Amino acid sequence: MDLESVADELYGLPPKEFTAARNAAAKQAGDRDLAKAIADLRRPTVGAWAVNRLVRDAPDGLEEALGLSTAELTMRQLGHRRKELVEALVYRTLELTGPLADDAVSQVRSTLTAAMADPDSAAQVRRGHLTKPLEYSGFGFALPAPEPAGDDGEDALARKRRERQERKRAEAQQALDEAEQSLGEAQADQLAAQRAFDRAAERLEDAKRVTAAAEKARKSAERKLSDLS
Repeated sequence: MDLESVADELYGLPPKEFTAARNAAAKQAGDRDLAKAIADLRRPTVGAWAVNRLVRDAPDGLEEALGLSTAELTMRQLGHRRKELVEALVYRTLELTGPLADDAVSQVRSTLTAAMADPDSAAQVRRGHLTKPLEYSGFGFALPAPEPAGDDGEDALARKRRERQERKRAEAQQALDEAEQSLGEAQADQLAAQRAFDRAAERLEDAKRVTAAAEKARKSAERKLSDLS
């Protein structure tokens, strides 16, 4: 038994099972230092566990998504590819975990976005031992490739005009990316709400059937009691 193998097992468990399994593993450790290290492992949030679960499934697109943190792509290319990969991976996560609360889905999305933007975050996600969601507060991505430069012979005024236009284009692209991400989040929230509504409707129908059966049984019992009177 070693800390890494124990952590690999624990962080693949649902959060509600984590504490009991961690305490049991700590008791089974033959070394006092190892036992303390295991006991110090923190219980993951639901969102962090969901990403750990995704990493263990290793779906198509995950490694490409994590590789974006060091990809030599333009901001436009990164923005479009990020949106496609984030939504596909969030969908796969929900397939693996089942329905999640809105805040947990947001944690999954923010963690994946951070991992696509920052190599250190990508490394943390790959390890599969997350205890809390990751966030990235920087602008754009880690290593955006430069846009094609102008002709070597352009004068200073033309160069400044071109650079100003490129900045405006980058800002507009960033705004578009953020709007598309917000749209994706809203669509995911709508899907989760629809699923919750459908489950509630099913429970209502089940309750109606149980109530009808109980009412039928009550009336039958009343008739039998009346016949005996």
